[in-house]
Amino acid sequence: MNHQSQSDFPGTRSVMSWCMLLLFLSLSLGELSAQVGRGGALGGQTTRQYLNNTQVGDALIEVDPETRSVIVVTDEETSLQIGDVLKTLDRPKPQVLIKVVFMEVTHRDDLDVGVEGGWTNVSGSTTNIVQSVFGMATQGQGQGGIYQLLDNDFNVTLKAIAEAGKLEVLSRPSILARNNQEAIITVGQEVPFIDNVNFLQGGQQVNTVVYRDIGIILRVTPFITQDGMVEMIVAPEISTISDETVTISAGVEAPVFAKRAAETVVVTPHGKTVIIGGLMEKNKIESKRKVPILGDIPLLGWAFRRTVKEDTKTELLIFLTPFIVQDPRELDKMTVAESKNSELVSKAFTEEELNQFVGEVEGLKKEEDKEADQKKKKGWFRRGK
Repeated sequence: MNHQSQSDFPGTRSVMSWCMLLLFLSLSLGELSAQVGRGGALGGQTTRQYLNNTQVGDALIEVDPETRSVIVVTDEETSLQIGDVLKTLDRPKPQVLIKVVFMEVTHRDDLDVGVEGGWTNVSGSTTNIVQSVFGMATQGQGQGGIYQLLDNDFNVTLKAIAEAGKLEVLSRPSILARNNQEAIITVGQEVPFIDNVNFLQGGQQVNTVVYRDIGIILRVTPFITQDGMVEMIVAPEISTISDETVTISAGVEAPVFAKRAAETVVVTPHGKTVIIGGLMEKNKIESKRKVPILGDIPLLGWAFRRTVKEDTKTELLIFLTPFIVQDPRELDKMTVAESKNSELVSKAFTEEELNQFVGEVEGLKKEEDKEADQKKKKGWFRRGK
């Protein structure tokens, strides 16, 4: 007596997805015959290929493209064996949920902002380092600017000395990527500009307008290793419009784009965080400082004010935390957990803690007033230039 068997995998009512079906039909029929043949049911039988079905021994395998399913007609014992083989072949491809934090740190000449934490190399040994956010590692064998933090809530200490710099969280996106497939995150905008100018026979000018992504572009390709680690090919890019322009035609100017890009490969366990840096931009800023109260006195206030020009360096921190998703149903649990409490940055970088790390404004004013009083007692003030 023959039985008709149709496998049903969780998450789909068909036996296999169409891509897995093609793989099964093109490559796995021999394997299916061999595996089932180990039980003696189909071993040594002849395989015949027909228009819409394939016969392996006494088993008839038919393809139904409309329902994206495989129908096997055979005896009960062989049907069970084939069902077991289909279950091993038809598995959802693992995915990687990548949580990202883009953070910008501005350093001044008299500001030291760094990261203290533990760095773990591939061999598993731990090296304690204190380094500038994008500087070379002072100890260990790690690559400067790229290191792994030891726990999920960023076991780091951001320290600020002298004047407060600027530490700003730019964006906190999350993206779901399939194993070994590239995912792209873009934080910015599309900017139009004239790329080319043509003139028709009548002298009419025709401008060619193109668009370019400006901002932060992150390309990530995750790969799940056999030991459960996540290897990521990471290619961050930062593009901005500079103050310079180039002349394309009479009266037509095109902007010059400043670009900072890098590419690296990092390896981290599930749920652990890596930091990537090295994208730096230099700027010059001009600020005015004054002695409180005295600097506001009409006519005489200029003696208590001065203009300071500083060179600043703006660096981008990229925090990456990958989570391996074997079953799509795990995403529901992650969504609930994320809505209650973001494990990525909510505890590590709240506004209060940022103020604590970088320095509160009131505390800085007190230090500045104290310094001004000391200078006043010594009787020397510099006129602003």
